Amino acid sequence: MKILFLQKRCLFPPMTGGQIRTLNVLRHLARWHEVTYLCNWLPGDDDFRTEMEELGVTLETIPWREAQRGSFGFYAGLAANLVSRYPFNVNKDYDQRLQRRAQQLVTEQSFDLIVCDFVQMARNAIDLNGPPKLLFQHNVEAQIFERHTRQASSIARREYMRLQWRKMQQFEGMAGRRFETVIAVSPQDARRFADEYGWDHVRVIDTAVDTDYFSPRPQEARTKNVVFVGSLDWLPNEDGVRHFVRNIWPAIRSQHPDAVFQAVGRNPAPSLQALSREEGVEIVGTVPDVRPYLADAAVVVVPLLVGGGTRMKIYEAMAMRRPVVSTTLGAEGLAVEPDRHIVLADAPSDFAAATVALLDDHANADRLASAGHELVTSRFSSEAVARQFESICLDTATATCESHSPEHTSSCRNGLQPALRTT
Repeated sequence: MKILFLQKRCLFPPMTGGQIRTLNVLRHLARWHEVTYLCNWLPGDDDFRTEMEELGVTLETIPWREAQRGSFGFYAGLAANLVSRYPFNVNKDYDQRLQRRAQQLVTEQSFDLIVCDFVQMARNAIDLNGPPKLLFQHNVEAQIFERHTRQASSIARREYMRLQWRKMQQFEGMAGRRFETVIAVSPQDARRFADEYGWDHVRVIDTAVDTDYFSPRPQEARTKNVVFVGSLDWLPNEDGVRHFVRNIWPAIRSQHPDAVFQAVGRNPAPSLQALSREEGVEIVGTVPDVRPYLADAAVVVVPLLVGGGTRMKIYEAMAMRRPVVSTTLGAEGLAVEPDRHIVLADAPSDFAAATVALLDDHANADRLASAGHELVTSRFSSEAVARQFESICLDTATATCESHSPEHTSSCRNGLQPALRTT
């Protein structure tokens, strides 16, 4: 099968949940099929060209620059978006040059399928003339803005988020109908797409983790490190860390004065970095490898109040045999059993008590960590989930074959076969 894969960015270094989820699929898909990966290319991405090409993709890039979050240009873009009918992040991810190159590739080559990664990229894909199109939806994007609206701390922020919510609701509902198939990452997301947008062409894949990369490491000694891992320039993560430090952490420190909270992830804003002034708080920020921090964690926390899709950070912690405490929303869409694989707590006092209990009871923490590790390694390896993705791609491409003559249908279907298993 010959696939044109549209994404906004380079996948290395894999610092965001979206990058990691796509990488977990693409590293296998590109071994089994012929994949052309078309994306925008930021200054500095050349450092990772070799890693991208080693995935086995044919790499096509369009140079790109964007305003840094918090800069004058960033806020100017937010202001300008007030008069646009598209959401801010949809406008930000649209590039006419990338769209033209995609159409050129489709015209010149015989692709069987176009995959659009994230609905924010959909403006680049929906008008392409050529093979069937598949949308990989990592979240219900409108739902994230809805939750931001409900959690907003100021009137101005609430009203801006409300506007983005309405714009995304309209765009997301329209865009999904322009694709032959939509892939969701949880049954909850699929139901929401059906209820909100009337989509009846949604398929679901599991959340994957690279269990070779995220594997247990021996601890030299038990720590009292409480660790959060996630992109700190993604607003739900930023809000979750602030919530934890302000409303949960003081109660934990009162019971364990030597405990340390570490927030690990890319590009924390200066206002978030300032939380390091709090007792026992370290806003670690960008690191080349999160695994040493997970390995040294006594407890991994996911204190999210807003979000969508599924949180791979939970499965990654479980793969490294670390106990996890999360809000119910933080674990939304994951096949986990509370108090067997994970502890769920929503009220700040309950979240603090659950974390303290695991710091106090090493045997229970180890039991929880072992059960989570067994769940993830037995069911959610990246290759198994990539096979699910491949199957949906083949179904989508093959469905188009059925609309042609019997002779063409037979030839087309013979050319679209799943790759032989290598394991």
